[in-house]
Amino acid sequence: MTFIMNNIYQKNTLSLLKAVYLASLFLWLLTGYSSINAQNSGNPVLLPKTYEIDSVIITAGKESRNLMEKPYTEPNSLLPSISKVSHGDIRKQCATNVVEAMNHIPGGLIETRGRQVKQFFSVRGQKYPYPDYAINGVWQKEFEELPYFFSTSDIEEIEIVRSSAALLTGLSGLGGLINIKTREYSSPETNLEMEYGSLNSLHTHLSNGNKIGRFSYAAGIGYDKSDGPSGKHAKEEMADLYSQVHWQPTDKLSIKANLFYLDGKRELRVAELPADQKYRDMVQNFDPYKVVLSNLKMVYRPGEKFSSELQLFYSYRNPTFNDEVNATSSNEKDSEWGLNFIQSVSVTKLNILRFGGLYNHWVAPNGKRFYTGKRCDIETFSGVLVDEQRIGPVTLDAGIRWTKTYLNDYGAFNIEGDGVQFKKVDPIEDQWEPAILQSSLGASYRINNWLSLYLNSAAGQIKPRQGSLNIDLSEPLNETRYKIDVGAIRKIGSSGKITLTAFGVMQKNAIALSGDTYLNTLTNIRRELYLNRDQNQFGLEFEIVAPKMFNFMEPFLNFTVMKSSMKEDGSLVINKENPVLIASGGLYMNKNNFDLNLLSKYVSPFENDRFASVTDGPQPLGDFLTIDLSGGYTTKGQVPVRLYIKMRNLTNKKYSTVIGYPDFGRMIFSGVQVKFLREKNQKK
Repeated sequence: MTFIMNNIYQKNTLSLLKAVYLASLFLWLLTGYSSINAQNSGNPVLLPKTYEIDSVIITAGKESRNLMEKPYTEPNSLLPSISKVSHGDIRKQCATNVVEAMNHIPGGLIETRGRQVKQFFSVRGQKYPYPDYAINGVWQKEFEELPYFFSTSDIEEIEIVRSSAALLTGLSGLGGLINIKTREYSSPETNLEMEYGSLNSLHTHLSNGNKIGRFSYAAGIGYDKSDGPSGKHAKEEMADLYSQVHWQPTDKLSIKANLFYLDGKRELRVAELPADQKYRDMVQNFDPYKVVLSNLKMVYRPGEKFSSELQLFYSYRNPTFNDEVNATSSNEKDSEWGLNFIQSVSVTKLNILRFGGLYNHWVAPNGKRFYTGKRCDIETFSGVLVDEQRIGPVTLDAGIRWTKTYLNDYGAFNIEGDGVQFKKVDPIEDQWEPAILQSSLGASYRINNWLSLYLNSAAGQIKPRQGSLNIDLSEPLNETRYKIDVGAIRKIGSSGKITLTAFGVMQKNAIALSGDTYLNTLTNIRRELYLNRDQNQFGLEFEIVAPKMFNFMEPFLNFTVMKSSMKEDGSLVINKENPVLIASGGLYMNKNNFDLNLLSKYVSPFENDRFASVTDGPQPLGDFLTIDLSGGYTTKGQVPVRLYIKMRNLTNKKYSTVIGYPDFGRMIFSGVQVKFLREKNQKK
């Protein structure tokens, strides 16, 4: 990794010093804590013996990775590249939406803008396509507009696969994956949340859940709004409704159903300089924006050797896009439905075979986003096979996914435009696309009960997003991607860990923005044009999560250093569209019912020409250090009430992650969280 460090030293010395300083301070605290413990006990500090068991068939206890109970669990070799944000972490961060909650995972980059998709989240420079989303393991084909509005109040955990190697959860494959897992209750509980703050922002949510015998339920309802900065055309509001039921009629069968309903509206923020004039003149909104997301999951386990899981899903999104300048509207409703099936077979006590398939039918009657006006009707078929074998301390895994798409009616090219070349593109009907293959191969080695090594590799193709056009107004080529992860996890005590991962992503014919646009004069919709180019990302990820120190504080630190290159005029050059360094750190502190949480994030400089004028070219972005602070007090008694204050961007740092859409600056909120529990649960 010498070339990476040299690049950072030459171009981002100050950034590196900041990261090293934070790391040194953190490690000093950790060392001090261990020394104090040793002195107090009079004995050397010994780590508790916590054994990680990969086998599914065991005679005592229960393992953390049970591939029979959870057949969609990603391979063991991916563990160093998987981040999890728990419900507890979300509450400590006072995060009210999914994107906010992921801000401090290793290498996480949030691009905030004012377009149809308000916020994109990426890791390791994985863009176009960005990482996909799933809800309770059910892949969502069209979800990019929703994460910002998706409330965290009913979320138990967010699992982010940072690597380009997820095979099991839908078709996310080589683009990374964000799996949103909803809350499930094991005892009676009611929660009330209310928060008010800057920009007349309001967050409210009421949730309730319980488990009665073999039946449990969860329900929640909320409302969020914000006026946005004055004169920026950035008002938004969203109401959400969530419900879940889980019934286990027998020990062998489990049935779980989820339903989300969202209804709201949003003004698309007006761009500012240095964005091109055409974006500064756009005044648009989504009103209304209605969404229904539902899924049904059935798990059948007749014995120790077999387990089957069937997922049925239906999603309906109905946004109306309005252009306030030209007084035009377009309905961009779309729906998708289908099923996932996976079968786990314990071939031996040390070998688990999983195989299954997916069917997805997506229909956008009026087209969607850039290709509004042309119907899309697409069916996707996919099969997956994954095997995991344990040989002593070594676990081997291998998998392959095959995907093929049938185009019933695919008119996403918007051929009513006036471009001469554009008119050469014909809509497609009743045609199979070439099949796409993705594969992965991995291994892990448990050296002892506190240190493990991991290796994972993957290869395959990625299709451009439906409706994408390259600079000659034809469909971009498929991208071929290869990736490798090499990592190590060292456990600290019962809850801490240190993770170190080196990664490489090699992309042939990568799908990238060209900087050019095309204006459809009939619909007045301007669409961005793409190009295919070779590009690579190589980097190093480091994360340390300490166990509770001094009985009141939990620190964490992570950083990602990355070198990105792209092919230009026949040779590889530095790709300045990705930052070289992303670092996050923080302290969660809680003592005597008082809590104080300090979070910081640094993103090194990068640049982009998206939304910039052709004459101005790429503009500088990133290069910021933000600090968030929250603190509160929780009352004692039968009904705990937490009163808190949180401050975003404490130092009022001015920065942008996308041209023309700077951060709003310092924001202050105050809120209350009330938890109603039955007395017997409080005693526990």
